[in-house]
Amino acid sequence: MNSSDSTSGRDSTEAKIKAPISAKRIHRAKDKQELVDLLTSDTMGVFKEIWRLQLFTALVGVAHKRRVSLGAVDSGKGIDQETFARCPAWPGVLYLIAIAEAGNAEPLASTQGAEDARVLAFEEYSNGGLEMMADFFRGRAADLNGLLEFIETNLAGEVAAPSLDLAI
Repeated sequence: MNSSDSTSGRDSTEAKIKAPISAKRIHRAKDKQELVDLLTSDTMGVFKEIWRLQLFTALVGVAHKRRVSLGAVDSGKGIDQETFARCPAWPGVLYLIAIAEAGNAEPLASTQGAEDARVLAFEEYSNGGLEMMADFFRGRAADLNGLLEFIETNLAGEVAAPSLDLAI
């Protein structure tokens, strides 16, 4: 066997090894940046980090089935998923949102496509929740009392639970 045969055999073996799944960054819509800045400002004082706000708004979006495409994003402002890992529930929330959206267990797959779908669902539900907050605060003071009123108005009532009747 000559050296060129050895090299080509190694290349084909390496090609069979799957590329690792890369954790996508979490983005938010540019048109919500002013609201994000306000809700994470020192004057509001509730959301100390943007990732906490996005987690909250994603759950608001899911609760109200409000999934909204992001449109334009500032890729430099995407948040690494490791930042979200400060919340021990993060991976579970990401998976549950995707499972509830898909209605099956496919989002649990360890593929880049499944990872992309999980992150997209989270981003779009977060954007939907931010849109709800923007609508609510239009004409109201965006302060702690306003946030409490938003929560009381939007989350205290009955919200339809997603069907999690899955065959795994």
